[in-house]
Order: sequence, then structure tokens, then C-alpha cells
Amino acid sequence: MKDRSHDTVMAECFRADPHYAAELLAEVRREGNPAELAILLRQMTTASVDVAGLDDTETDRATSADFEEAMRALRQACG
Repeated sequence: MKDRSHDTVMAECFRADPHYAAELLAEVRREGNPAELAILLRQMTTASVDVAGLDDTETDRATSADFEEAMRALRQACG
């Protein structure tokens, strides 16, 4: 069996069950742990990028850009 990263497995879970992904995001936001939120956003971005069918270079750029945009929005929301 091929080893897969935790982020890859979580991205697959989010694609398979978007309702779970939304519930998990709401829970993590309620708890207010920025590190946990950053991890979850990275995993969700991976799930979104995988669906878009981008190659590795595009994935790296998109993941980084999406993550940075999400973090800017989070910082603005947190004040």
C-alpha cells in the first residue's frame, strides 16, 4: 500500500463529504485555535485544488495563494 500524507487523506474526506468539511470548519472556528484553522484551511485548499485538476506546479501556486488569501481574511475577521 502506498503511503499518503494526512493532508491528502483529509482532502479526500472533504471531497467525499462536503457536509462534514463544513461542520468541521464551523467547529474549528468556534474553538478559535488559529493553528488548527490554518491546518484545516490548507487541507481544504488541497481538496479544492485537486478537484480543479491542476498540475503540481499550479497546485503549489494555487495552494499558497489560496492559503495566504484565507489567512488575510482570517486576520481581518479577527480584528
